[in-house]
Amino acid sequence: MQIQTGIWLINIQKVDLSASTYRLDFYLWFSFDSQQISASEVSQFEFINGQPTVKLIDEADGYIEYRITGDFLKTFDFARYPFESHALTIELEHTNMSTDSLVYDIDSTSYVEPTANVAGWDLGSLQAQVVQHSYGDLAFSRPVFTVTLNRPGISSFIKSVLPIAIITAISLLAFVMAAEDYSQKMALGITTLLSATAFHLSLVSGIPPTGYLTLADRMMISVYILFLFNIGSAVYLMKLARQTKTPQATAYNKKAQKILPILIAIMAIMTVII
Repeated sequence: MQIQTGIWLINIQKVDLSASTYRLDFYLWFSFDSQQISASEVSQFEFINGQPTVKLIDEADGYIEYRITGDFLKTFDFARYPFESHALTIELEHTNMSTDSLVYDIDSTSYVEPTANVAGWDLGSLQAQVVQHSYGDLAFSRPVFTVTLNRPGISSFIKSVLPIAIITAISLLAFVMAAEDYSQKMALGITTLLSATAFHLSLVSGIPPTGYLTLADRMMISVYILFLFNIGSAVYLMKLARQTKTPQATAYNKKAQKILPILIAIMAIMTVII
């Protein structure tokens, strides 16, 4: 038997990144041949990734419609944070009829309400497919409806990259100072390092702890290496100055200025590739 199913997504009420949950409000319907399967059998379905509230809206010969509201669960991938995207899925199966007895098909009229939106995200179009999920020797037909959330690129850059870029640029101004200004170099490096650390903590506070490095983490590690080079250079210049090795200090300061662009390029490449 074949059942055609579709959804009309009304709104995404809430997305909780820290809990990896999202609250959806949508209509779900089934179209079927009432000569092959009864409405009571069609209604015996369950959501695989949530336990929302299910309210019967309409029931006619060969047609059932529900209003669904509730929380769904999805393990979010934050590897590209703060430029990541998340696939919000709605997955359902029949409770006891395997693919030997029942197969779902997607209704092409499934749609996302034009007014649906999530603050701070770009909402993609609705995608749908039917997959087979096996439980031992039994396989069940599983319709999967997916809508993708994408972070706006310009907004994410301004909020997540631009501030730390400005902080780092201010710190690296120490390399244009004279070698004898090592105390000012060190003070500038330490002050901006504290600011960068506070920004890092604020940046990752919006996502749950992960067992892997996000793009934001890799970016901040690169920034910390630049700060370490900055402060380390100031300490070395201080050591040379106390030993009255002024020519060596001047030569090292010039060498550090030449090394800096190379180090920045290497850190940028490693941040993106690794």
